[in-house]
Amino acid sequence: MSFLEKYTKGWSFRTTRPSLEPGSTVDVFLAEYDAGEEAGLAFVGDTKLYVEGAAPEHVEQQVRVEVAEFDSNGGVGRGEFVEVVGDSSYAG
Repeated sequence: MSFLEKYTKGWSFRTTRPSLEPGSTVDVFLAEYDAGEEAGLAFVGDTKLYVEGAAPEHVEQQVRVEVAEFDSNGGVGRGEFVEVVGDSSYAG
């Protein structure tokens, strides 16, 4: 094993478009509320996650979401609001 291989062992690159598995639960910050979709909207890198059941007052809060569907080609998913788990550090 070369010095470079030893030095970089275990390194990996993160993707800007993570994949979400239907049935999994994730904690995300809601960035905005999309009135047309009647859902909150969270961004995970370049991935969009529409959160059904979230209300406008949940914007800028950390919420738990159960992923219902995800299109890995388009980087867009939908999920169901479960609960508020925290506040944004920017919330006043």
